[in-house]
Amino acid sequence: MAQFKKGILYIALYVLVIATISFPFTGAIVARMRDDLLKGQYTLVQTQPLELMMLELKLSFIIGVIAALPILFFFGYRYLIKARLGGRFRVSKIKMIFVGVIALALFMLGCAYSYYLMLPLVFQYLLQSATDVGVANHWRVSEFINFAMLTTFVFGMVFELPLVMTVLARSGIVPVEVFKKYRRHMYVIIFIVAALVTSPDVLTQIMVGVPLVIFYEISLLSMRFTVPRRSPQS
Repeated sequence: MAQFKKGILYIALYVLVIATISFPFTGAIVARMRDDLLKGQYTLVQTQPLELMMLELKLSFIIGVIAALPILFFFGYRYLIKARLGGRFRVSKIKMIFVGVIALALFMLGCAYSYYLMLPLVFQYLLQSATDVGVANHWRVSEFINFAMLTTFVFGMVFELPLVMTVLARSGIVPVEVFKKYRRHMYVIIFIVAALVTSPDVLTQIMVGVPLVIFYEISLLSMRFTVPRRSPQS
């Protein structure tokens, strides 16, 4: 227990150091996001004296946490090994690294899809909708950054679906037949989730739901080759 507390302290100090180093660069990150996503068509404002500074402080700690994720995964893996949680978690280091690389690649792909494709279209749609009714666009800088970061993070997690399905099927927690049997039900759930995590416009919901459906089908296809078939006796 003492070693666990010591590890948590080291990770917290690491996050604090990275946050301190990255803080002077967070203003440039905000400006870059504004230029990439808004194309100079919106005006960002702050309604409180410390709003921008608190936002930059929040960004710096997010960067620190992201930088600490590999260390967290390493300690998590060591904990599973030392805890001896049975054969259920008996995974080789090579497989663990491979799964980690695939998870990171899928997460980055989802973030890139959100940041470079979906968000610019969403903001353009919102701009046009406001312009059509004669409403000026002046957004709080904190709300804009929080919305962009949350949407990007959600898409990064959404793109983990193929990996999650494959792991569940290979571990035997959820058989492949279940994913196939309830395929239509999953489509309904996917579009319900897309409606809950996105803005009310149909375009955004489609841009979330359609990739999920495609990934679901890709996952079913990949499991034909990655998940061993169970014998009838099992």
